[in-house]
Amino acid sequence: MVDAKRGWKEVFLVILSVWVISFIAFIINHIFNGVLNNYGLLPRHVTHISNIVVYPFIHGSWTHLFFNLSSFTLLALGVGVNGVARLLNVILLCWLLGSISVWLFGRISYHVGLSGIIYGIWGYLLIYGLVRRSLLSFIITFLVMIYFSSMIWGVFPTNYQVSFESHLFGAITGGFVGYFLGKKDAAKLNCRIDEQP
Repeated sequence: MVDAKRGWKEVFLVILSVWVISFIAFIINHIFNGVLNNYGLLPRHVTHISNIVVYPFIHGSWTHLFFNLSSFTLLALGVGVNGVARLLNVILLCWLLGSISVWLFGRISYHVGLSGIIYGIWGYLLIYGLVRRSLLSFIITFLVMIYFSSMIWGVFPTNYQVSFESHLFGAITGGFVGYFLGKKDAAKLNCRIDEQP
């Protein structure tokens, strides 16, 4: 659990940092007529693989930006219950592994936006709660299932203007991360219980 005085401050700082970077990128892109769009992730183009670092912060419209940031915030808070280190680990793993998967298997089109990471966190929270099996993790998983249930449709190619590949690979990556970290946390809890006299 996050320390009430210190941990939540760090979690909010991570979330705020994502907001600030995304807003700055959007304003620059808006002022300079989409100049940052070329930094999107272009699958199987070696010259664009380094764009993995920047493409999540590029958004095509105010609606795209606000929807992604609001979803990211709520889901990140769910992960933040277990501390800022866990939040950073989940974000970075979903970002890296999901992005590499999009680069390897995605359509030849520029992929931009935070949605791959968002779907990664979503997938993590759904699976982690089922594997970890604590009351709090079950509650978070239940709330995510109810509130974000419509996200399931985002992993299907229903709208070719949307990077469903980012959604799909993000969710798969997040699910794997949730499974392994959930198993690890459950094993730690069992060890502590066994060690008690």
